[in-house]
This record gives sequence, structure tokens and C-alpha cells, in this order.
Amino acid sequence: MQEKKCRCKLCGALFKDSDMSEEHYPARSTGNDDIVALDIIKMFESLRSSKVHSEIEKRLAVGEKLEDITGNILDTQLTKSLYPKGRTARTLCRKCNTFLGKYDKSYLRFFDLDGNPKAIKGFQRQTKYQIIKAIYAKFISLPETQDEEFDFLDFIRNEDETSYNGTWKLYFVKRDKRSDLMGLPDIGTGKIVFDEGVVYEMSDDKFIFDLMNFPKHACFQMTNIFDILNKNYRLTEGTGKDGGYHAQVLISRLFSQINIQVPEEGVSKLE
Repeated sequence: MQEKKCRCKLCGALFKDSDMSEEHYPARSTGNDDIVALDIIKMFESLRSSKVHSEIEKRLAVGEKLEDITGNILDTQLTKSLYPKGRTARTLCRKCNTFLGKYDKSYLRFFDLDGNPKAIKGFQRQTKYQIIKAIYAKFISLPETQDEEFDFLDFIRNEDETSYNGTWKLYFVKRDKRSDLMGLPDIGTGKIVFDEGVVYEMSDDKFIFDLMNFPKHACFQMTNIFDILNKNYRLTEGTGKDGGYHAQVLISRLFSQINIQVPEEGVSKLE
């Protein structure tokens, strides 16, 4: 039987499946090494469970801290492994995946420094562009984007290119404890459709990224990825009291676990 052919999403060439790479999205070094998911059904059941309540009371009685108890219950009873080796895709040829590796190394420096503007301003301009390109490149591997024809591929492919004036805007925020349900970082992917266009989301342990083909809604505070080119860029921390796009993606995913059908379309008008 002839081996199936796959098209690399970056260079566009056809390859045998065995010649495609197993790329991580987000990068493995940013938390994508053992993906777990909160079991929403078990969580609701535990809130009403006399057995769980009794366990908490007994452990409190012997001196354990409440936050340690709930954290242990969360890890051992309310989460399940989704991707033990991390979330991966086979959308890039080996050559392109290796090429993008230099961008990933630059992003890891940004990640390790928590995106701190005081530290990032000391980066060389080329390094900052590699950080930007690293994030744009991850979106081409998302399951939700496989039918999109992005106009930023040339920007990614050309290491020296410093101009992108296309359709797709990329915004991000730094996570805080309010960004995720029960403080558990959710690094899943998602898609929201608005009247204005579409939003794709990807995140890692520290940052949440939203790629969209329309101007960001003014009610959501986020940092444009190109702002890191500025010496004193402003890093947005947290998704705000309304939860931003991330809350909509997260709620849709949680509801899907309990077989509640949520329309793909988001709120058509946001002020």
C-alpha cells in the first residue's frame, strides 16, 4: 500500500507521512509535556459528595492546610490525562520544524523571563521578531486552523523579514490565578466565531494567545504581540473581570464534556 502524502503547512511541499515531524503546540518546554484536563462532571459531583467533605474534614483535623488538601484532591481525583507526551501535530515537514526551532529558542527566553518588559527591552530586535514569528507559527498547527489559508507564512519563512501588514492580529495576556477555573492552567486550543470574524486561541503555562482576523474588541484588554518591539511595552496580566476571549473558549470546552451543545458563534457585538 502506498504511503499517504501530507502537505507541509509552512513550505507547502508534499511529503510522505514518515517524513513529517511531530511538532508540539505550544512548545514542549513551555508546559506542553503532560496535558491533563479537569473532569467537570466529577468536579460537580465532588461539590455534593459527603465522602469528599468527610475526607477534607478529617485531613483538616490532623493539621493539613485546606489549600494543600484541595490541591491534592484536584490532582488525584478531578483531573485526567489527555496527552501524556504533550499535544502534538503532524503539519510540518522535518526541515521546517527544525527551522522553526530557532524561533522557539527565542520564545523560551521570553517565557523564562515571564515577558518582563524591563528584561525584554534588552533583547536584540532580531530576537524579538523571532519571538513574534514563533507564536504566529504555532497557530498553523492547531486542529482548528487546518482549513485556513494564512497570509503570514512568508513573514515566518523569511528569517530577515520585519514587516507584516496582513489580516491576522495576534494579542496575548500573562496568566494569573483568575485566568483559569480553580487556578488550573488550561493550555487547550479553541475557536470562536463572531460577526466580525474568527478568533483562534492557544496558550502555554504562562501566556494566553489569541489570533484574529478583525480588530480586537475594545472591552478586552490584551497586548499586541508587536508591542514587544517597543522598549517600554505594557504587559497585560490576567484576562480581566469579564474573562476575555479565553473565558468563552474555556466555557465552550467544559460544556462539551457534559454534552451540552454550545453554538460556535460568539457574541456578535461587544462594546
